[in-house]
Amino acid sequence: MTMNQDNRELADLMRKEFAGLQTDRLIKIESERRLEQRFCAGRQRIREVIGQLVSEGLLIKYEGKGTYIAPIVKNKYMNLICSPDIKFSDPFYNRLLMELTNYAAKNSVNMIPLTLETLKNGDMISPVLMIGKFEEPDLEKIKDAYPRIISFENYPNQDEFAQIYFDHFRIGLNAAKVLDSYGHKRVIHITGPDKYASALYRKNGFIRSARKNGMELTVLESKMNFMGGYELAEQVERLARAEGYTAVFAANDWMAIGLIQAMKAHGVEVPDQISVLSVDNIPLAGQFSPALTTYCLDANMMIAECFSLMDRAAQSPAEEGFHKRVILQPALIARDTLRRLE
Repeated sequence: MTMNQDNRELADLMRKEFAGLQTDRLIKIESERRLEQRFCAGRQRIREVIGQLVSEGLLIKYEGKGTYIAPIVKNKYMNLICSPDIKFSDPFYNRLLMELTNYAAKNSVNMIPLTLETLKNGDMISPVLMIGKFEEPDLEKIKDAYPRIISFENYPNQDEFAQIYFDHFRIGLNAAKVLDSYGHKRVIHITGPDKYASALYRKNGFIRSARKNGMELTVLESKMNFMGGYELAEQVERLARAEGYTAVFAANDWMAIGLIQAMKAHGVEVPDQISVLSVDNIPLAGQFSPALTTYCLDANMMIAECFSLMDRAAQSPAEEGFHKRVILQPALIARDTLRRLE
């Protein structure tokens, strides 16, 4: 980012202040208004400097939650293993791995990629980060090989390692509550196969909350991608036109975008004729027309918590941190696809 002299001077001041506040934990910085007042600078200058410090890795910006000082990272190695079931075309995992690589590079941490066949090739004194869901036999192999494990998935019956994850069941619960608060009483849930943990938990949470709120619900299953949503459009259109359904909760943004695209072709307007709520907040969600109302699962939140835990582990031999759960809450990004019924 090219900066003028005034902005460079302001960046130097803010960089020095925030670097002096760094610890092993995330620290939220003041609001832009407070920073304007303290540094006697306009909102645009403050935003440009914050953007620069984010690009340097000193700050981390979470959409809908604020900006934080990145935790200090002292570990030099991190083992990384991905579940064989992960599809790297999945937008969430694709974004997660990209952000993880960027974060590690900025903080001089070397990632050692592993597979179930190469577990012994890692750095045994450094933690192993598991991405994706592992079956029980494979999980036991990893536990046997590494004393310190961090997972980005929820294993309800395991308490021997750290787990950092978004509560997909609660996302489903909240989605039904949001649709109910907007006056939608006949709703459709489009989702993927139950073998995907996130889809299963979101569906179960949505069903429970919808029933509790007296909503009429239909569940439609397809692939969790653009074509999966696209191919469900005829069924959704029929339910909307013939049976009075007014809203859809999609398991992820790609399904939602595929559905909306097909609905346009069928002459069904979103949100005038049917509202759509989704999960993931992929970059296209805000650029698509109409812009998608969705839950933001910020990969950087998971990554920052992971590195913070690793840093604390490097400072102390105690294992307590590797028996904890960090349950992250997504932010609802309200855009144009959700309409309040009168």
